[in-house]
Amino acid sequence: MDTKTLVSLQKDKAHRFLQEADDMLQQQRWDLAANRYYYACYHIVHAVFISNNIIVKTHDGTLTELGKHFILTGKLDKQFGRFFARMIQLRIKADYNSIAEVSETEVREMAPLSHEFVDNIENLLPLNSKQ
Repeated sequence: MDTKTLVSLQKDKAHRFLQEADDMLQQQRWDLAANRYYYACYHIVHAVFISNNIIVKTHDGTLTELGKHFILTGKLDKQFGRFFARMIQLRIKADYNSIAEVSETEVREMAPLSHEFVDNIENLLPLNSKQ
């Protein structure tokens, strides 16, 4: 599959997951909303990675490479690195922690930031990839 198609598929998935997260937020399903917000962010980052020939194999690797290629270079504000690190923690809490649930406050705080993150990462895509 060519790069443009792979980028488009990742971008589409990111936007679909944002919508699903918003739906879960409305339904007050905090764990599911946190999971979908995280994966929306994850997939848009991978769209940018694919367009820049950056290969990662883990979630932590995604954070590391985002920092190395986009935050440390000034292409992306540091706040987005901190946000993505927090999203990783929130997703782990949502998916694996049976003792502490993701709270409504956490999800409501992350919802608008997830949209902002996706928009800002999407702006890093080459112009022909944003269509």
